[in-house]
Amino acid sequence: MNLIETLQNLEPLFIKAGALACKMQKGVKQYNKFNTGNPISDIVTEADLAVQELLLQAMSKTGLVDCFLMAEEKTPLTNRFNKQGKYYLAIDPIDDTAIYAKNGKFFSQIISLHDGKNFLYMFCQFPALNWIHKVVNNNYSVSGQTPYFSLPSQAKNTLVYWSGDPEKNIPKELFTKLRDKGLNFSQIKSLSQDVGSIAMLASNRVAGVYQEDMNVYDGLTEYNIGLAKGLEVHAKGAGGRVDLLNIQQRATGLYYPGYCLELIG
Repeated sequence: MNLIETLQNLEPLFIKAGALACKMQKGVKQYNKFNTGNPISDIVTEADLAVQELLLQAMSKTGLVDCFLMAEEKTPLTNRFNKQGKYYLAIDPIDDTAIYAKNGKFFSQIISLHDGKNFLYMFCQFPALNWIHKVVNNNYSVSGQTPYFSLPSQAKNTLVYWSGDPEKNIPKELFTKLRDKGLNFSQIKSLSQDVGSIAMLASNRVAGVYQEDMNVYDGLTEYNIGLAKGLEVHAKGAGGRVDLLNIQQRATGLYYPGYCLELIG
């Protein structure tokens, strides 16, 4: 059984892990694992740790244990995986933890695998919404109904981002082209405090998503979806793609330096 098949066979467990996150959400305890002042990276909850250990317990009993593991939280089972592995397995047990911690519904769980050149598998589920996005060998599929959420009218002409400086990092010619098309960059929180960039991109509610110095744990979900859907994708790397072997360390964990930009329409 290859690693993609192994992950596909574990999808019922992923669903179970999502259900555990939902069960633990009400009254969940949170604390800061970092002190950057940014709740996106600082907050962790008991549920993050429990969900990750549930996933790793099953994964560590399969061929996935030979992968280089990039897990967002430091939990006991992370040490079982191969630090010299040639395949890269990433886990974000609860993405958008700040939304989760305030009992919001637009949080997700993300598992991905790449070989250093291409993503082979990505599973992103919004367990509170029964909404699942998968990319397998660049083939994109969705299950569940696209949930409704409210955004201001300018969202359709907005390129959203969490942090960074798109004007500084995007090539001047491309930035000017986007501006001339009437598109504007704006931080996500200016549109919504309750919905993140994955849901905005996947539901075609914004003009695109910009990411900078991307953390490795969420499997570059927007980038993955953008490539698989045939969107216009730009990145700082050879051929306009993210260099998946250029993994760097910072205070908040591992990341891919540079930027990527996914454009809708």
